[in-house]
Amino acid sequence: MSETAQVRRGLGFLLQETSRLMRRRFVQRAREAGLKVNRSEASVLVHVFHSPGISQATLANYLDIETISVVRLIDSLQAAGLIERRPHPTDRRIRTLWLTEAAATTVSQIQAIGRQVRAQALAGVPEEEHEYLFDLLSVVRTNLEASGEPMPCAAEAEAAG
Repeated sequence: MSETAQVRRGLGFLLQETSRLMRRRFVQRAREAGLKVNRSEASVLVHVFHSPGISQATLANYLDIETISVVRLIDSLQAAGLIERRPHPTDRRIRTLWLTEAAATTVSQIQAIGRQVRAQALAGVPEEEHEYLFDLLSVVRTNLEASGEPMPCAAEAEAAG
């Protein structure tokens, strides 16, 4: 096997390329469906759907982006009437995030697109092997997780497809 072929078969390369292609397919299908939010906004919505009341800082950590970037995304989603900020019940410095009723349709669209992308990605993989694949990837993730770093909620994969 050539060196190039070995690199293209490496774990890091395959994970990165698979993730990139799934994001691209999500964006493509979202455009085709007329989704009114971009991929980053979709990710925020799905995280808040799965973790209502999440703080802006925690969400930024899960998305692995700066808090100011999350604030901009939330500002956009709030202006669109899809998300609202509420004060934390015990810490006035913290703002919690909640979906509005209007977000329900958008989140349903995002989840449907995610299911379509997953189905495309797993085409040709026997259904009985899906759980095995997810289990293996979970082990790899756990092995790489920094000690004490909280695991992002399951919504991360939803938005990416």
